[in-house]
Amino acid sequence: MFVIKFGGTSVTKPESVANIAILVKKHIDEKPILVVSALSGITDLLVKINAVNSDSEQQNIIEQIIEKHDNWIDTVFVNDESAKQDAHFIVGNFLKELKQILLIGFTNQFARHDSVVSFGEKISSALISLYLQKKNINAKQVLATSCIITDNNFGGADFIDAATVKASKKAILPLVDAGIVPVITGFIGATTKGEITVLGRGGSDYSAAIIAYATNSDEVQIWTDVNGVYSADPRVIQSAKLLKSLSYQEAAELAMFGAKVLHPRTIQPAVKIGIPVRVLNTFNLDNTGTIITGNADNSDGIIKSVTWRKLAPLLNIYSADMFLSKGFLQKVFAILTKKGISANLLSASEVSVSITLDNIGLLDEALIELNKFAKTDYLDKFGTISLVGEKIMQTPNLMQDLFNIFQEANVPVQMLSYSASNINISVLVPSEKILDVVPIIHKKFIG
Repeated sequence: MFVIKFGGTSVTKPESVANIAILVKKHIDEKPILVVSALSGITDLLVKINAVNSDSEQQNIIEQIIEKHDNWIDTVFVNDESAKQDAHFIVGNFLKELKQILLIGFTNQFARHDSVVSFGEKISSALISLYLQKKNINAKQVLATSCIITDNNFGGADFIDAATVKASKKAILPLVDAGIVPVITGFIGATTKGEITVLGRGGSDYSAAIIAYATNSDEVQIWTDVNGVYSADPRVIQSAKLLKSLSYQEAAELAMFGAKVLHPRTIQPAVKIGIPVRVLNTFNLDNTGTIITGNADNSDGIIKSVTWRKLAPLLNIYSADMFLSKGFLQKVFAILTKKGISANLLSASEVSVSITLDNIGLLDEALIELNKFAKTDYLDKFGTISLVGEKIMQTPNLMQDLFNIFQEANVPVQMLSYSASNINISVLVPSEKILDVVPIIHKKFIG
C-alpha cells in the first residue's frame, strides 16, 4: 500500500490526467491511495473571492472558476458526453455550496477563508474520481475532513496524531480492502469540531505524508512536473543534476531554504516511521525520480544542492543589556511569535542578534515592542544562498573557496549561518546579486 500525490499541473493537463489512470492501473495490486491538489489557478481564485465583498465581483470570479473547470471537462472528456454531463453536475453542486458559504456570517474570518479555499480540492478530487471510474477503475472521492484531524490554527493547521490515525484507518482502509482506490482531497483537514482547516499553501504534499503515516503505507510518491529534486533550479542552472537520493534532513533543508519541489513540512510524518518519499514526473512516467530516506548517499558528492531565496528580510537587534544577560533571546522570540513572525537564520554575538525572517507578520507592532529595550534595524533587500549536504564541512577548503567566489564577484556577504547539524551553510547577500553568483557556486562545488 502506498500513497500517490498528484499536484496542480498533474491534475490539470489532459496528458497528465491520462497518465494518472495509467499509473493507477499499473499499481492497482499494490493498493494505491491517491491525494490530489486543486486544478492550477483555482486556489488563487478562491483566495481572491474570499477577499471581495460585492456580489458582482464574487460572480465574476465564480465565472472564472466555472470556465477553468469547463475547459478541463471539455478536453479530458472530449468524446464522452455522458461523462461531461456528470462532471458539469459535480462542479455545479460544489459551486452552489460555495455560494452558500459566502453568505454565512463567520465569527472567525480565518475559518471562513479555509472553508472557501477548500473547494478547489473538493472539486478536483471528485473530477479525478469520475475520470478513473470512466476508465474502469473502482475509485471513490474521500474528503480529508473525515481522515485528517487538525488543531484550529486556520490557514496552517497541524494534524493531531492519534485522532488522525484513528479517523484515517476508519475512512480509508475499508475502501482499500474492498479494492476501491480512495481519491483524497489534499491541502485540507478538519478540527475535532468539524471545522474545515487548510494545511498551508503546498499542503497537499503534507497531506500525502500524513495519510501515509496514518495508514502505515510503504511509500509516499509525489508526482509533479519535474523529474525529481535537482542540485539547483534547472530553470536557472541548465547544468543542474537530478539527485538520485536524499536524506530526510537534506530534503528538509532544501525545502526550507528555497527548493520548490517539496513543501517544507512534507517529510515530517514520514520521518516518524521511516516511510520513503519519492519525487516523480507525471509527464515522464519512465523517470526514476529522487528517493528520500533516512540515509544520506554521498556517492555523487557531499554537497547535494545549491538553493536560494530571493527575499529573506534581515532584522538586526542591538542591546548593551544583552551582554551576559539571561533570557534576552527568549524575550525577542516571544515577541516575534506573538506577532506571527517566524525566523529562518540566526547569528548572535554578545550584544547583538541578526535574524532573517521567513515571514514578516505584524512587523511594525513587533518593532515597537523590541525598541522598548533594544535598537533595531530592518533591511528588506537581501536573500539567502544555501549549500546543502550531510557532513558538508568535510568538503576541503569549502569556506575559503566560497568566500573567494563572493570576493571575485564583488558580492558583499551580510551574514553567515552554519547549521549545528553539519548539513547546511547559508549566506545572506543582496537579492539583486543572487543570480549573478549561484551559477558560479554550482559549477565550483557540484560541477
